[in-house]
Amino acid sequence: MALHSMTGFGQAESNSPAGTIRVEIRGVNNRYLDLQLRLPRAMTNLETKVKKRVNQSVSRGSVQVTVYWDKEAEEEKITWNRAATAELVGILTEIKETHGLAGDLTIGELLQHGDIIKTDTVSYDENALWRSVSPVLSNALSSFQESRAAEGAFIGRALAKMNTKLEKTVAQIEKRAPIRLKHHQAELQRRVENLAGSLVDEQRMVSEIAVMADKLDISEECTRLRAHIHTFIEGLQGSGPVGKRLGFLSQEMNREANTIGSKANDTQIAHKSVVLKEIIEQIREQIQNIE
Repeated sequence: MALHSMTGFGQAESNSPAGTIRVEIRGVNNRYLDLQLRLPRAMTNLETKVKKRVNQSVSRGSVQVTVYWDKEAEEEKITWNRAATAELVGILTEIKETHGLAGDLTIGELLQHGDIIKTDTVSYDENALWRSVSPVLSNALSSFQESRAAEGAFIGRALAKMNTKLEKTVAQIEKRAPIRLKHHQAELQRRVENLAGSLVDEQRMVSEIAVMADKLDISEECTRLRAHIHTFIEGLQGSGPVGKRLGFLSQEMNREANTIGSKANDTQIAHKSVVLKEIIEQIREQIQNIE
């Protein structure tokens, strides 16, 4: 089956000229695509490329992509300004000698003046970084997709079984429907004859039975429900994201099941319509996780 779950996990790691890079991808349910990236600061310029690559593989779900880099701790280096320090020491020494001031010059006093200590951000070549990150990201995405496909196959098998139960239940309803109709026809005729005796208008009786039969007829609902089930099963075998389409189908299936229940006027069919709705609700729950 080609179904993909929105829940999955994938990871990949590689040693590259830029250092060791590891990518982790986690996905959970979401109505739309919600992509969250966690990149080292030196890789923030790669955000657009990473998003584009993920968007090519994923269409729905809340997806978190985290990139770990062993060089991340080296992105900033603390250094001291040698020229400024020498100049400051010279000035303070000159002031001390000129005015005959006592005391020794301390490091604490130096740090209170000027930018003696500074933080330098290490710059990296963006294209070189992408050449190192790109294959790791692709491998992590492949692992992520395999995880989602495995979960999707499991859900697909469960959905197929549920649809088989639906078909069997519909068949039981269809088998009961004509028996129930004959039952009501006989009951109606008996009541009318008890009230009117020999004065029964046969033509009127036929007309009333026809009206009753039309009101109780559920053949169209059963036919439409079967059609939805058939389309649903085809969707399970389809390619690409099908979660939304299956969701719409389950809504239509539920609508037909409700109508069958409201028109049942029969205990057995009413009970079977409840079974239909229970199965459809289970289907709708499972679909929530399909891409």
